[in-house]
Parts: sequence; C-alpha cells; structure tokens
Amino acid sequence: MSISSDFLTGKNTDALEYFQGDKILIHKDMRADLSSMFEHAQRDGLNLALTSCFRSYDLQKSIWNEKVQGLRPVLDSTSQPVDLSTKSNEEILFLILRWSAIPGGSRHHWGSDFDIYDLSIMSKNYKVQLIPAEYEKGGVFYNANLWLNENMKDFGFFRPYFKDSGGIAPEPWHLSYKPLSEKLLESFTFEVFQNHLASADFLLIKEAQAFADILYDRYIQIPRQFDT
Repeated sequence: MSISSDFLTGKNTDALEYFQGDKILIHKDMRADLSSMFEHAQRDGLNLALTSCFRSYDLQKSIWNEKVQGLRPVLDSTSQPVDLSTKSNEEILFLILRWSAIPGGSRHHWGSDFDIYDLSIMSKNYKVQLIPAEYEKGGVFYNANLWLNENMKDFGFFRPYFKDSGGIAPEPWHLSYKPLSEKLLESFTFEVFQNHLASADFLLIKEAQAFADILYDRYIQIPRQFDT
C-alpha cells in the first residue's frame, strides 16, 4: 500500500468521498463498515452522526493558530480554559497538544478517524462540546458511549485515545477504523514527520521542530489499543 506524504499530512483528498451529505469527507475504504455500524445503532434506537472526519492540513493549521493566538480556548486536562498570557511558547505547545493535534500530524488527515455523537438524544438547541463529561454517566451521550463500547469492535472501530498515555487526553468521541488507520500509522514514519515540519508554516513551528521526537513518539505513535 503506497501512501504519499501529502495524504498522510492532510494535503491530498484523492482517497476520500462524502458521507451522509456533502459536508463530511471519509476514506472510501471504511464506508461499508461505517454505514453498517450506523444502521445497527439505528435499530437499537440511536441516531449516530459525525461532527467531523477528514480535516485538511489548512483547517488544522487554522484551528491551531487560533488557539496559539488566544482566539479559541485552550483547555487543561479537566476541560477548563487556560490563561496563556503567563505561559512560555513551549508550555503553550504542549497545552494545545493535549486536545489538538499538530497540523500535519492529525489522524483526522486520513479520513479514517472521526468524532461521533448521538442525534436522537439531543435537544434542538444543544451544542455538542466534545468533552468527556458528555460521554460519562449522566452525560447526554452516555448511552451512545455504552453502545459503542459493546458494538464498535464488530465493525472494525476502536478508540485510539481511550486511555491517557501522557499525550493526547482521553477522547471517548474519537473513533478510528483499525483496518485502515493501522496501515496509515505504519506509513507515517518519523522521516515523513520531520520532512513535513521542515516545510510547515503554522505558529510555534520552531518549538515543534525542536521537540519533533517527543511529538512523534507521544502524540502520533500512541499505544495501539483495540478495546473500548
């Protein structure tokens, strides 16, 4: 399976296609299993939906830069906003990485990973926040979380950020299609990452280059977990 660095870093969409309308792109190789999972969930009373799947390098860069500039909130490990005015650039880099991938280093660039929620339980004016409390007991998406725990493996999906391995915080809403994402992760070598950083233009790029080995090991090559 030959995979270009442009695809791995979110700059090529040749393998992607639209899913459920014309707003969300997914990798074409997971359409059948994703559709099947959604159909089974619907039979059990859930209306699963995606908030996002593919995210381009440019979009990830925009999100990242806005966080660096304080235009978007940067959250700590308890989902509370952080005051960046007292933080060094290095501290800001790792604070943002707790919840947001480095531009060019996001699994969302592959179209194999997505954020999921349940439309059936939401009130009309509810705004999805994508924070752990929504998926924990008492949270609006708790039942969907339990259903995914029980069923997602049957369709090839798992949560790469289920456990806290010291990098990205646990994200119960983030699912990955294992048959595809494992191959893509193997192709995303440190050399690919270094070459990307050498030409990238997002804010804090110098800090990212200085800590490239840590970013790669801790935030990209995370422990593989095919469980809940």
